[in-house]
Amino acid sequence: MFLYTVRRLAALVPIMVVVMLITFTLGYYGPIDPVRAVLGEEWEDEARYAEVKKALGLDRPFVIQFLDYMGAMFGGNWGQSLSSLGGVASDRAVGEGRGAGFSGTSTGVREMVVGRLGITAQLSFWALVFLVTFAILLGVLAAVKQNTAVDYTIVTSSIIASSIPAYVIGPVLLIVFVLKIPVFKTVGGWDGMFSRQAILPAIVLAFGPMLVIVRQTRAGIVEVLGKDFVRTARAKGMPERLVVTRHMLRTAMIPVLTSMGLITSGLLTGSLFVEQIFNIPGIGKLAIQTLLSGDHAVFMGVVLFQSLIIVTVNLLTDLLYGGLDPRVTYN
Repeated sequence: MFLYTVRRLAALVPIMVVVMLITFTLGYYGPIDPVRAVLGEEWEDEARYAEVKKALGLDRPFVIQFLDYMGAMFGGNWGQSLSSLGGVASDRAVGEGRGAGFSGTSTGVREMVVGRLGITAQLSFWALVFLVTFAILLGVLAAVKQNTAVDYTIVTSSIIASSIPAYVIGPVLLIVFVLKIPVFKTVGGWDGMFSRQAILPAIVLAFGPMLVIVRQTRAGIVEVLGKDFVRTARAKGMPERLVVTRHMLRTAMIPVLTSMGLITSGLLTGSLFVEQIFNIPGIGKLAIQTLLSGDHAVFMGVVLFQSLIIVTVNLLTDLLYGGLDPRVTYN
């Protein structure tokens, strides 16, 4: 397992390089000029425009810019937020071809991303709680009642729920539970993971990946219903509840666990819309704000960090898979 883990960790490097190249290319050829994003109304001053462009290093060839950016990222320097740079570029900044020497107050990309990540992590935690609790229960119930009205209703409902985008179900829940039936008096902002503000957005965020867990759980339970160890447990008089939880559910969790990478990706993608709808200052809202404002440094930092989370979750999933299923070997 050690060598397998080392090889997987080594594989992260080319993956992150490809992600860097894609995001950097999109930012480089994007419609929003980062120099104008920094200067605002001053961008029409040609001398000032050229000075800032040189200070940011944007006057250099694409390949040189990308190699410099990649080297800085691997060195732990994620750069500065363009929207926080202001004032006149210093001689040092112009000489180095970077934007770190502006006289205004600058904000590090890493600090911005990590600062927002905690909020998204708290929201995703509650979404996972809702998702795992209800989706697994529904999957087990659908499997036990397979080919009945209960089974068809659960599967159909989960398909419908997962087909509705977050930007549709979010406003609907806001209208119903805030305006029509005022269960929640206020929404928006973030007062902590244990506040009532977390309930509605977490539910909306859980809708997307729900179908995956329901179907995987149902398929896993149905597969083991006729196995010898299940029949043996029932023949010994073990209560059905224990048969399901001790024998069926553990086996059924293996395919669910393999989908955790997809589920994590779904939660991170869904947070882009959910945080925007509910005005939650998480990493998803930061991505939208920086994309629209042309702050490419922060946007690329968000994308890279999310990519790193997804590939890390996939690695941990593979390692846990071997712990649950002794038949798995790491070669």
